[in-house]
Amino acid sequence: MKIYSLMLVKDEEDIIASTLRAAAQWSDKLFVMDNGSSDGTWDIVNSLAAEFPNIIPFAQDAQPFRIGLRAIMFDQFKSEMTENDWWCIRLDADEFFHDDPLNFLKNIPLKYKQVYKASIDFALTTEDITDHNFTGTFENDRDNIRYYQPYTWSEVRFMRHSRKLNWEIDEFKPKPCGLIYPVQIKVLHYQFRSPQQMLKRYVVRQKAKADGCGSFKHERGESWKDYLKQRAELSYYNKDNTFQILGNRNKFNKKYIYFLKSILTFLGYY
Repeated sequence: MKIYSLMLVKDEEDIIASTLRAAAQWSDKLFVMDNGSSDGTWDIVNSLAAEFPNIIPFAQDAQPFRIGLRAIMFDQFKSEMTENDWWCIRLDADEFFHDDPLNFLKNIPLKYKQVYKASIDFALTTEDITDHNFTGTFENDRDNIRYYQPYTWSEVRFMRHSRKLNWEIDEFKPKPCGLIYPVQIKVLHYQFRSPQQMLKRYVVRQKAKADGCGSFKHERGESWKDYLKQRAELSYYNKDNTFQILGNRNKFNKKYIYFLKSILTFLGYY
């Protein structure tokens, strides 16, 4: 079993080294495309590639962001894969897998073609900003990022390879998509890490929206401060590897879709 991971990055210099080091432990190949960073992200990627041969700096490409840009990497390397292998079709620069993907994926029955994440979303609070001095570097600030949403977010992260898969550049993932494995893999998601990073993130996404990108329509804040939370809204992580999860914020593995895909799987469509 191989795992090929696809990462698309832009202006992630505060966290990218930490993410790459973690993902290099379980990715057979980790392809990175830089979508027009103006900071030191690409230099860090190349530096880590010298340390980890499985990290592959694929390209710098500053074309307007599209949700399926990872399809370029997928198309170039899919000939190396078999139906025993998995794609991490979206390895985000702000995510760390709490469950080891190698152990998680290796015993999944062949009929399942997709694995979704249960995203534990960390946030910064107004109290955090008052109580701590954030440096803007993730490893220095990580111990001060301790509050998370008690409801997870579900989204596909792994797909089993198939010669039938086709990925259009404006699509979120390859198709046809088969059965979803009923257990989600836990991911620690640090989309908000410091005032410095939150401001940079806000500026980058506002520009993408102005350029016509439809992927960030949910970003409705008037400034980065609108994304701060209150501690009373969140759960506290005491670093004992347990989480107080109250449920999922979006629909996961709807029953009628599961039933339909079960029939199509039996008929060999996937």
